[in-house]
Amino acid sequence: MKKRFILILSFSFFISAISGNIPDRNTYLRSLRPENSEMIFIPEGEYFTGDKNSADNSPPVKRFFKSFYIDIHPVTNGQFLQFIDKTNYSPEGKFNRAFADKNRYHPVTGVTLNDAEKYADFADKRLPTEWEWEIAARGLKEDYSAQLSMIYKEKKGVFYQSGRKGTRPVFSTPPNNIGFYDHIGNIFEWTTGKYPPELLIGNNRDRLKIGVIRGGAWTNIRNDIKYSDRTPFPVTRSLDWLGFRCVKDPEK
Repeated sequence: MKKRFILILSFSFFISAISGNIPDRNTYLRSLRPENSEMIFIPEGEYFTGDKNSADNSPPVKRFFKSFYIDIHPVTNGQFLQFIDKTNYSPEGKFNRAFADKNRYHPVTGVTLNDAEKYADFADKRLPTEWEWEIAARGLKEDYSAQLSMIYKEKKGVFYQSGRKGTRPVFSTPPNNIGFYDHIGNIFEWTTGKYPPELLIGNNRDRLKIGVIRGGAWTNIRNDIKYSDRTPFPVTRSLDWLGFRCVKDPEK
């Protein structure tokens, strides 16, 4: 894999983040607008996806990626509320406005794939492919087991066995080695992936449009949360453990 320098937007913020101390986190969150989230730059190059033990993402494959920026944390309730208020958009999903008003720093949930895409368009961004999400979650490395073990051991993940029910504010889970937050527990995230129909079972597999969500949520037991897992999910459904983050392509 090509070794390249990773450029981080807002360098001082990133240095504080990887040390585990985020300066004025609430000040940063209060200032968030859809178009100005902190983002990580992923350089063009070849990166591994997949895992040898995965049921639907094996064997590991080296893929070529064009450069892109990705949000360091999922879109928050506060950001999504700004989008709704400015556009009068009516969410298709079970978005809970009352909960969102009281928990503006939590990741937005209760949104369909279309809701997520509408927000991304408004913010002049897009949703990540499932492979873009994966290489960012992996920290651009082949092996990410050490990071997972640390989070599980220190009980810092937002997952079912931690005793936590419901979402937590973004930044509740330590970042990986490139400053990518909230990818272990808290919420699943929408991607633009399409789940292979030949791997689906059930009576509705031909009737429903099935997308791919990535990550893991507060509803998962910790051992079920893996960066390489591809989870099929109907694109018109929404739940209180499913949200998204955005990607932006570099300006030409």
